[in-house]
Amino acid sequence: MRLSHIATGTAFAILAGCQVGPNYVPPETPIPDEFVWTDGATERPPDEPSLWWQVFNDPILDRLIANATTNNFDLRIAAERIDQYRATYGIASSELYPDIGALGGYTRNRVVGDTGSTLTGVPYNAWQVGLDASWEVDLFGRIARGVEAATGDLQATIEDWRYALVTLRADVATSYLNIRTLEARLNVATRDIESQRRFVELVEQKIAAGTETESQLAQAKALLAETEALIPQIGVSMANETASLALLLGTTPGPLLESLPARGGIPSVPALVAVGIPSDLLRRRPDVRAAERELAAATARIGQATANLYPKLTLSGQFGFGASSFTDLLQWSSRAYSAGPAFSWDIFNGGRIRSAINQQESLTREALLGYERTVIQAIGEVESSLVGFTLTARQRDYLADATASAQLAYDLSLQQYEQGVTDFLTVLTVQQTLLEVEDSLVQAQGMCAETLVELYRALGGGWTAGALPELASESKESSS
Repeated sequence: MRLSHIATGTAFAILAGCQVGPNYVPPETPIPDEFVWTDGATERPPDEPSLWWQVFNDPILDRLIANATTNNFDLRIAAERIDQYRATYGIASSELYPDIGALGGYTRNRVVGDTGSTLTGVPYNAWQVGLDASWEVDLFGRIARGVEAATGDLQATIEDWRYALVTLRADVATSYLNIRTLEARLNVATRDIESQRRFVELVEQKIAAGTETESQLAQAKALLAETEALIPQIGVSMANETASLALLLGTTPGPLLESLPARGGIPSVPALVAVGIPSDLLRRRPDVRAAERELAAATARIGQATANLYPKLTLSGQFGFGASSFTDLLQWSSRAYSAGPAFSWDIFNGGRIRSAINQQESLTREALLGYERTVIQAIGEVESSLVGFTLTARQRDYLADATASAQLAYDLSLQQYEQGVTDFLTVLTVQQTLLEVEDSLVQAQGMCAETLVELYRALGGGWTAGALPELASESKESSS
C-alpha cells in the first residue's frame, strides 16, 4: 500500500471517527424447512427444553442430574473458563480509559562537576510526588475492536459451558438408563435361571421314571449354566457403568451405590416428542451459538489488526511536586507538570502488519467454515437421532409381541412335556428362545430411552438461556 493511500485513509478516518475493518454480520446458512424423519415426533418446540428429563417421570434421575449439575468436574472447569475470559474482557475494555498512576521518590545526591556550580561537592535531597497519566485516543477502533473480540470470546465460552451442561445431563441420563437396563437384564436372567432349574428338576424326575436319558439332562444343565454365566457378565458391566456415573456426579462409586435404589425399572418414554423445526437449532444448540460467537470475535480481530496500519495518538501528562526539602515539597511553588499529545506510526515494517491482517482474515474464513459445519452437523445429529428413536421404538414393540408369544409357547410346551405330549428338545428350544427375546426386549427398551436422550441432546435441550454458573470471582465478592 502506498504512503499517499495510507495518508488519505488516515485523514478520512480521523474526520469520520470510524472503526476500520469489517463490521460483523451474522451469517446466513441455508437450512431445510423441516426434518426428514418426524415419525413419532411433533414439530412443536418443547415448552421447557431445559427440563426434558422429566418426561421419564423418574425422581431418581431428577436427583442425579441435579447433583451432577452442581458437582461435575468438567462443568466446574468450564465455569472457571468463563471467569478467565471475563477477566480477559476486563483487560481489553480497560484500554478505553486513561491509565493513571501515582509516583513518588526520594534521593540523596552529590554532584561532581565544574567548580563554579553551586551544587558541586555539596550533598542535597530530592523529594518528588505526583501523578502521571496516559490515554490512547482510539481513532481507528483498535481498542474498540479488541473489546468486541473479547466480548465474542466471552460469549462463546458461556455457550461452551452450556454445551458442557447439555452433554453432562445427557450423559448422566444415558448412564442411569444403562444401569437400569442392566438391572432389567439381570432380572430376566435370574427369572429364567429359576425356570430352568425347575425344568432340570423335572427332567431328573423323568429320568427316575425311566422316560428320559442322562444326555437330555446334560443338555438342560448346559443351558442352565450358560444362563448363569450371564450374571457375572452383567455384574461387570454394572460396575463399570456405576463408576462412570459416579465420575459424572463428582463422587466415588461407594456413595452412589448407597443412594441409588436397586432395580428401579427402565423409565418409560412418551409416544410423541416435540422436536421443533431446523431453524430452532440456531437458537437452542449451544455449540452452534458458540461457533457463531467465535466467528464474531474473529471478524472483530480483522479490524483490530487493520488499525495497526494507522497512527496511534496518545495523550499523556504528569503533575506533581518536587523539592530539596520535605517541608517544601507540597508548596504550590514546588509544582511541576507536563502535558501534550504524541503519535506513533509504524510505517515501514516489512509487511508484518499486512501479513497479520491476512492471517486474521484467513482465521475468520476458517471460523465461518467451522460455523457452517457445526450447523450441518447439528441437523444431521437430530436427523439420525430421530431415526434411532423411531426405529428402536418400533423394534421394542415388535420384541414385546415376540416375548408374549415366546412366553405362551414356553408355558404350553412345558405343560405338554409334563403330560408326555411333546418331546424334551422342543421345550429346550422354546426355553432358549424365550430367554433370548426377553433379553432383547429389555435391551430394546433401554435403547429406546437412550435414543430419546440423544435426541434431546441433539436438539440442544438441557440449559436455560438466562442461567449462568456462579463464578469463583462472584463468590469471593459476595463473601467479602
